[in-house]
Amino acid sequence: MNSDGTGEKQHPLLIRQLRRAGISKGDLRAQDARFRDLLLAVNRAYIENDREHYLAQRSQEISSREMSLLHAELSASQARLASLVSLSSDWVWEQDENLRFTYISATPDQAGSSLQDLIGTVRDVSAFAPVPGSDPAEYHRLTAERKPFRNFVYGHELPDGSPMYLRISGEPVFDNGGFVGYRGVACDVTQATLAEQTANRLACFDCLTGLANRSMFMRELDIRLSRANREGHTLALMFIDLDRFKNVNDSLGHCAGDEMLRIIANRLTRVLRKTDFLARLGGDEFVILIDDRGGPEALQILAERLLTQLRRPMDLMNTVVQSSGSVGIALHPGDGEDAATLIRCADTAMYQAKARGKNNFQFFAAELAHRASDRFTMQSDLHDALDLGELRLHYQPLFDADSGRCCGVEALVRWQHASKGLLLPGEFLPLAQESGMMARIGSWVIASACQQVRSWRAAGIWVPRCSVNLGLQEFISEQLLDNIAVALASAGIEPEALQLEITEHQLMADPKRVQWQIHRLRKLGVTLAIDDFGTGYSSLSHLKQLSAGTLKIDRSFIKGLPRDHESAAIVGAVVAMAHTLGMKVVAEGVETEDQLEMVRQLGCDQVQGFLLGRPLAAGQLAAHLKSAGTSQSPTEMKLGLG
Repeated sequence: MNSDGTGEKQHPLLIRQLRRAGISKGDLRAQDARFRDLLLAVNRAYIENDREHYLAQRSQEISSREMSLLHAELSASQARLASLVSLSSDWVWEQDENLRFTYISATPDQAGSSLQDLIGTVRDVSAFAPVPGSDPAEYHRLTAERKPFRNFVYGHELPDGSPMYLRISGEPVFDNGGFVGYRGVACDVTQATLAEQTANRLACFDCLTGLANRSMFMRELDIRLSRANREGHTLALMFIDLDRFKNVNDSLGHCAGDEMLRIIANRLTRVLRKTDFLARLGGDEFVILIDDRGGPEALQILAERLLTQLRRPMDLMNTVVQSSGSVGIALHPGDGEDAATLIRCADTAMYQAKARGKNNFQFFAAELAHRASDRFTMQSDLHDALDLGELRLHYQPLFDADSGRCCGVEALVRWQHASKGLLLPGEFLPLAQESGMMARIGSWVIASACQQVRSWRAAGIWVPRCSVNLGLQEFISEQLLDNIAVALASAGIEPEALQLEITEHQLMADPKRVQWQIHRLRKLGVTLAIDDFGTGYSSLSHLKQLSAGTLKIDRSFIKGLPRDHESAAIVGAVVAMAHTLGMKVVAEGVETEDQLEMVRQLGCDQVQGFLLGRPLAAGQLAAHLKSAGTSQSPTEMKLGLG
């Protein structure tokens, strides 16, 4: 208990005041209970007052500290936001109610020096160049309705001329219900956009020539067809195919072929108007879309100009190449109202141009469609002809010019078609060439010829040699020697029993490759004959290097004999040259006694023609050879593709 008897601790201030009044602790003890109660109340009042003061002071201290903490946190947050904005690829921008840029956070190292120039200008986002996929009209609609917009991509040109692409999103800002502008973010998507544009170019443009590719052409064709239908004007489609482009690829290589396509693309582009649409479908095929150009007469003039460009010589791999093309023209709506029909008609017309000698143009005609349909059916049937055993070899004999004895035969391939009957080579071999079947047919001819030689020998008819006439690509193929070796081994005949034949024109198309193949064939024991001699541009040096065993003078020089003195002089000169080089000479197409007598006088070694013998089936020829006594002496047989 305290000295005042209250049991409570006395407030220091109360004790000091009692002492000043001369009241001691003993006096306090001497006072009655009522005085002590008064002192207790006063003491409690002092204590309560101190507590309230303390609490008020503490509250002020706490509030001040919390405010300081909040201010510090706000400052730190603002610093973090400023740092993130400066480091982020996303920029913050603001516009006023007139869509003037009032703030762009882009820094100079983010190309912001260029964008900062936009501040204060009346230029909304859509003033930038939109990229495909962004719709400026949609942007205008949203901003006019004061609505947010998202992910619009626009282009901006930097001071150095390079492009910059931004992906922009924004939302409207309102103050007291009134529109005060837009704020949003922008992101630099230049690299991604350029990569996407590159991908689009790869998807829509031909990498080799830079022209539109098939995919883009089909889209453009649909667009122009819709416009032509809507506006009622004519649309022309030209289909261009280069003549003998495969020969360039095969003889000079694919690099030369690629350069040729680039040159052709540039030449065609220079001829066309800006409104004309040129595309490369693939390979050596080009197409042109032409909106109403003044009717067929104007299209004819354009086609002639295109053909002139295609005929111009070009230097490829240090070799001057003479090219040409075939052009087919189809018109909308007359020839076709939809894309597929129009393309088919133009393609049909192009093939008709090729059939008429190439290097020309043809408009689509209704009868062409029937021919194209027949041609397609023939190609399909030809693929099955070998498997169905429909190909045949017929043989035409050759005769010694002096003795008149049969000294060989020429085998001509035929097609026994199920519905069309027996077809001659000219009716189906061009289709085989176009469809890539010549290699397969050539292999079949080699194998069948060798087997026939074995059959004749087994029947007592001695055949010392046969020749197989091949096209250039089949002749220079690396697989040729393997095919020959297999055929000879299967038939059980010696390599010297086989002779290959190539035309003079094909020989000169690629003399180096031909000479390389001849060298390989000579090692194997197979020799060479040159067919249709006199129609190409052979040089004596090439003939000397090739060392062919036989020259066959083309029938065009025999036809005019004996009255055509120029032809007689040419035949005589060829015979003299061939004999000097150790070659035998065959006169083809002998059909009269006068022609036979003349080629004998000119020194031809062998003759062939309808006068002496027409093509026969193998069995008929065997009977003919036996009746003629050929089985008693060596016979030379010539087999070919006709």
